[in-house]
Amino acid sequence: MQPSSAPRGKLVVAHPERKAQRALARLVGATLCPVEVVDNLDALLAVVDEQTIAIVDAGLASTRPELRDKQVRAWIAVPGEGLAPAEAPAVAALLTAGWNHVVAHPMPILAEELIATVQKLIRGDVFGLEKYIAWGAEVRSYTLEDARDREAAVSALAKDVVSVGLPDRVGSLVSVIADELIANALYAAPLDQSGKRFRHGEPRDRARPLAGRDVVTVRWATDARYLAIEVRDRWGSLEPAVVGARLAAGGKQANASTEGGMGLPLAYACCNQFVIASAPGVMTEMITLLDVRYKPTELGRSASFHSFVGASGDLT
Repeated sequence: MQPSSAPRGKLVVAHPERKAQRALARLVGATLCPVEVVDNLDALLAVVDEQTIAIVDAGLASTRPELRDKQVRAWIAVPGEGLAPAEAPAVAALLTAGWNHVVAHPMPILAEELIATVQKLIRGDVFGLEKYIAWGAEVRSYTLEDARDREAAVSALAKDVVSVGLPDRVGSLVSVIADELIANALYAAPLDQSGKRFRHGEPRDRARPLAGRDVVTVRWATDARYLAIEVRDRWGSLEPAVVGARLAAGGKQANASTEGGMGLPLAYACCNQFVIASAPGVMTEMITLLDVRYKPTELGRSASFHSFVGASGDLT
């Protein structure tokens, strides 16, 4: 009897500690894909290929961040022992080196985030906040009809978040995150025929009806673990592979020509996970996740980061 679906590709776990090896292999084994385990980077490089998803101890990865230049399906860095968050300098170094997947937080967040990331990569289904929220959670949405609706959308979202019982502190973070992501979709995403971000300097209080590619959609949901905020534009002009370095720099290198300017580093600083998915030339989706179970001091100083590229046919 054949299994209902054949596994696609393979997973390789690289970690120097046996206990962590077993825990990580058990987690990603839930995908039903073959899992190999190695304890050093040379052994890892000997077994990876273009279909491999490599899950690497962040400490090991930090010693050779150029690993990500090796062509594989994906590189994912995870906290060393799973019991403590990744160190902020290690996260920044990996983002600066161009890593597309850096998990910053310890268990149980590590397990939830790692499984969602690997499943998205294996299935090639990378869009939608539903992949981070428990089944049954209600998803609410707002579609902006005019650029000046940004303030009203941010206010409505923050008010809704507080009305479901989340603290004012979370409402304040939501306001900052939503404002920056919506501004990015309205003013940084649009390109003219020459590739210039022609709306970057547009006055933020100017009325502009939003139709066609200018439509911006905001969705959010919470399941008492995470609060997820999703913002989509119809341009697909953001380069996910270069955004991580901008976030690590905290906006210090941002200017009118950079990917997303100053706003995205501010949104990254306010959340616990920052996720980008892009269908080039069609859509960019940004999802930020706030973990509402823990105090900020109980989580890593840096947020996790993930970037995915999907096909337009995968859009829901």
